Amino acid sequence: MLLSTALAMPPLEQALSEELDRAMSGLKLPDAPKPYLIAYDLLDGDVVTSQSSFGRLVSLEDEDFRTLRAEVRVGSYQVDSSNFSAFGEPDGIVSRRLPVEDNVLALRREVWLATDAAYKAAVQQLSRKLAARQGEEESKRSTDYTPAPPVVGELASLPALPAVDSAALTNLTDVLSRELRAFPELEVGDVLARIWQGRRLLLSSEGSRLWRNTGFVVVRVEGVVRLADGTRHRNLRSWVVRTMADLPPLAEMQAEVRGLGSWLSGMKDAPLEEDYLGPVLFEQGAAVELFSQLLPSEIVGTPPTEEEPDDSSVISRRAPTARLGRRLLPVGWTVVDDPTTSLPVMGAYDRDQEGVAPRVVELIHDGVLRDLLMSRIPSRDRSESTGHGRSLSNDRRGAMPGVLTVSPPHSLSEVALRRRALRLAAQVGRPYVLVVRAMEPPAMIEDFDVAITGDSPLPGLTFPTEVYRLYRDGKMEPVRSMEFVGVDRRVLRDIDRAGPVVGPVDMLDGPPGPERFQIGAVGGLGVTWTVPSVLITELELVGRRGGEPRLLKLPGLD
Repeated sequence: MLLSTALAMPPLEQALSEELDRAMSGLKLPDAPKPYLIAYDLLDGDVVTSQSSFGRLVSLEDEDFRTLRAEVRVGSYQVDSSNFSAFGEPDGIVSRRLPVEDNVLALRREVWLATDAAYKAAVQQLSRKLAARQGEEESKRSTDYTPAPPVVGELASLPALPAVDSAALTNLTDVLSRELRAFPELEVGDVLARIWQGRRLLLSSEGSRLWRNTGFVVVRVEGVVRLADGTRHRNLRSWVVRTMADLPPLAEMQAEVRGLGSWLSGMKDAPLEEDYLGPVLFEQGAAVELFSQLLPSEIVGTPPTEEEPDDSSVISRRAPTARLGRRLLPVGWTVVDDPTTSLPVMGAYDRDQEGVAPRVVELIHDGVLRDLLMSRIPSRDRSESTGHGRSLSNDRRGAMPGVLTVSPPHSLSEVALRRRALRLAAQVGRPYVLVVRAMEPPAMIEDFDVAITGDSPLPGLTFPTEVYRLYRDGKMEPVRSMEFVGVDRRVLRDIDRAGPVVGPVDMLDGPPGPERFQIGAVGGLGVTWTVPSVLITELELVGRRGGEPRLLKLPGLD
């Protein structure tokens, strides 16, 4: 493995620095503006990905990873080539794999190619943007980028990186997936895991030269059973930590996997809830998913990109989703984002990807949105970054949550919350209340629904994977194959009571929007949530049935 050390890094930094200086001084097309800002974001480290099925290794990828994200802006901070979308056109950001050998000339060639491509794309994008804006009033425009002071962090000051042990990861996926052999009715019994450990360098023409350590370990477990009527039912378990040493004890993880298998095995006798309208109780991981899926787009202030004009020759500006003054939660609730926390959680960091130090932001006070998470892309409501500028790959550096705590004014015990839920169910004539304990994380979603005019409402939340009927005598009966109907942010205002705290829970996620459903099972950025269990007064869920029945019994896996 080639995990770069302090001794091997100078040639890499030298190559980037020399190309940055060369580009800022001489990169210019005839009759086109020079770059006013260039930023390099380098990732250098090791990544190992292992997948096993029912105790047998399916795939193993172990590679040195060195990639550059080159961003070139032309124009000025006031109006530049960014924040504009012309379908199918480049936008001034180019990613490129770099040689893993520390040869300055070879590295400089690849850096130059990335920078040159990004510059040409930025020039083209600015031209299209200015053309689209012709005839618009100046007052309707906001600044495109906010200046920030440079930041410096030396490589030599970083702690040593944890070792990347591919054998240990392979053994973990084998051992965990082997637990699912005890459930022969399963069609799928997979464990997928990844270790990424490396270093990140931000180098910009503004003077930033910041080295940081970065890394994570993610383990995903998936089981699938097909019922007699052909319905496919899925269950999942996940762990997201910084290093292998931070994973729970192996025996605890094995017990979780067996619980997944037991749940799926019991689905063959579970009833199908055809149509449910009534109170719903969100516990454990489902409570985290409820908030993490509905809140981010309402608290992130990054404005939408401008769109190229349509046939009407009028530039399209989508309305921002996050609106200050909007009630998002009941009276008395608060939401705070604090990436500066000293807790060893995935969402904590000391600098965002733009080199800005994060600050604590009280987003929601007394149930109402009072502040926004911001990157260096300003909006009409907020101009300064809160240090939340993060994104994936070539996406623009919009704001993204870090470490969020959702706090109610009062909370009940689990027993009291369930009693309250049963009382609400009785008021609408139901002998039981539905309890949702687990849902698909966006990173593991299989079906992405879209709607056209006249369609029925979209689910609004990912599929629940563990749902129970809770009866008045305390009995809990599993229910199979359900989905939500027409859920959006407004259901959070219908929270009736809060219960025990869930978390902090670490996850990998993406920025708000459709892209977060495309990050893949082992991709994403660290986010941490602490939320209460909640009782919502009314939700609609329907049963899902059908599909291809399993015709052949799976062979034994002894």
